[in-house]
Amino acid sequence: MKKGIAILSILACASCSHYVVNQAGYTRPPKHYDFPYRHRVKPLADLSLIDTTAIYYLHDANYYRNSDAYKVPDRYMRFYADGRVKVQGTKAFPRIEDVNDPEKGVVGYYYLKGDLLRIQLYSDINAGSDQLKFGKVDQNGDVILLHDNPRTTYCIGFGKKRTDYLIEKGSYFNPLVFKKIKLEGMTYQKGNW
Repeated sequence: MKKGIAILSILACASCSHYVVNQAGYTRPPKHYDFPYRHRVKPLADLSLIDTTAIYYLHDANYYRNSDAYKVPDRYMRFYADGRVKVQGTKAFPRIEDVNDPEKGVVGYYYLKGDLLRIQLYSDINAGSDQLKFGKVDQNGDVILLHDNPRTTYCIGFGKKRTDYLIEKGSYFNPLVFKKIKLEGMTYQKGNW
């Protein structure tokens, strides 16, 4: 009886964490994890909406409208033409070595439907799970993401009208505006996720 309980306890603890941490210290999905968004991706032929030769940088943002009390940590996103994306937090402006290194950052996939942008990132939440981010690409080429969780209110996701409404005034949270910035020395190395 005691051996059975010990074995079940070990199995329960071992099965809780199904993400891996790479050598750079970032969470990665298990080897055979299948991103559902990967099946929706169409390789970018037109870079007019998402520019894979630039980063999208979030700096000095806050969570709530009409408040500067809660700051959002700085981060940047890098999009790849094959539908992959990485997001990395940073304390200062991103270094080109980090931007070019596919081992650094939280990883996932994205797809576009017009200017509507949907992102699925893999994180260590709940011992490894995918998280959704919805937003759009604005007329300046910047990426605007919602803080609002698209898995609430009995549905998954927001359409274009709802996304635009939440960005403009329909949310308690400020949208996250990632400014498009070209960097010298960016190289293209395909992600390994």
